[in-house]
Amino acid sequence: MRVLSCMVAATSTSAFCPHPRARTRELRDGHSRPSLRLVTESDVMSLVEKAEELWARVERLRNEASDLSAQAESLGREAETSTADAAEKLLRLQSISEEKIREANDAQNLSLDLGALLDRAMSATREADEVEVLAEEAIAASEAALEQYLIDFPEDDEIDAIL
Repeated sequence: MRVLSCMVAATSTSAFCPHPRARTRELRDGHSRPSLRLVTESDVMSLVEKAEELWARVERLRNEASDLSAQAESLGREAETSTADAAEKLLRLQSISEEKIREANDAQNLSLDLGALLDRAMSATREADEVEVLAEEAIAASEAALEQYLIDFPEDDEIDAIL
């Protein structure tokens, strides 16, 4: 009987290892051995699908971060212009009016909005980096599962369609 090795992937071990509470089989010599589970085509496909989902999420997050960065760049130019105009008016006229205070307040609000946009863009980038690590691990797990599947079921011709 072929003994399967337990492959450990960072994202999942259930497809390759015996379940921690797996029933054990009593051997003739009184020792017990946990039951092993073969890696099936379904196991491989579910790991591949998980990896694909994670990569799609990475792509969405990268696009979101890019869009937020572009919005922040535009808002930054607007905030810079608004701040310069408000400062120029205050210096030129050397008097304070309700209109000048409103303009200065608007310029300040644009700067705050800019900070919030940049924070959201950085957050999306960090999340994309974290999900990318998970996606890489999922790819490695699916490749390991495929290799184990080919060992467990060497006669299966349908796997050629996956490759």
